[in-house]
Amino acid sequence: MIKAIFFDIDGTLLSSTDGSFADSARFALTKLQEKGIKIFIASGRHVCEIEEQPIRDIPFDGYACLNGQLIFNKDKEIIQSYPFNKKDTENTLKLFKQKEIPLVLVQDKELYINFVNEYVKHAQDAIATDLPPIKEYQGGNIYQVTAFSNEKESQLIMNRLNNCKLTRWNPYGVDIISNTGGKSIGIKDILSYYDIKQEETMAFGDGENDIDMLRFVQIGVAMQNAEDCVKEAADYITDTSENDGIYKALKHFNIL
Repeated sequence: MIKAIFFDIDGTLLSSTDGSFADSARFALTKLQEKGIKIFIASGRHVCEIEEQPIRDIPFDGYACLNGQLIFNKDKEIIQSYPFNKKDTENTLKLFKQKEIPLVLVQDKELYINFVNEYVKHAQDAIATDLPPIKEYQGGNIYQVTAFSNEKESQLIMNRLNNCKLTRWNPYGVDIISNTGGKSIGIKDILSYYDIKQEETMAFGDGENDIDMLRFVQIGVAMQNAEDCVKEAADYITDTSENDGIYKALKHFNIL
């Protein structure tokens, strides 16, 4: 019996074409909670960004943000976190200060960038998100770095960050997190917090950073707009968000 369902945001709950939130998806989330099934966000986004999205009024039961680096309960209180280690933080800050590649530093309460170029504009436009503010590092833990870079530049960054891993979410954008993190790790923390078993879980996703999550849960669902590698990792492929993909998959598995 499924007791917990995890949802990616961009391209999954929200349309990959215009960022809209389908009425069928909103209806499905409401019905899931009425049935006592807990619903969670598992996203590369910061919790503060979620508050700017069409899903902001949905009372989710928890959040695995920044690809599992910061985990929150339903009251948005941190229950687990996975910051960069000291060495990777130092090397990140060197790259950030050099301003050769646009880098977003993501901390527990904010995110900001060193400078903006065309890569940044193209990537942010694709997810209908405002450009992050330009700001200098003021201290504190770093939980994720978003780099706006091509394949060659991304590899140069990773050569400097030995205890990190990378997932690409856009031709111009990648998320970099510590090796100890990942959406599946964040999900484990949430399951432990709520005393839910792995075999009682389901997840929806469309991006490369969703692969470990889809493989971890009992039922992994890829959206029709997902990359081929994501579809290969899933147990089932549903329609796009705007074509009622969330609702259709839940009906297919007799959850609704």
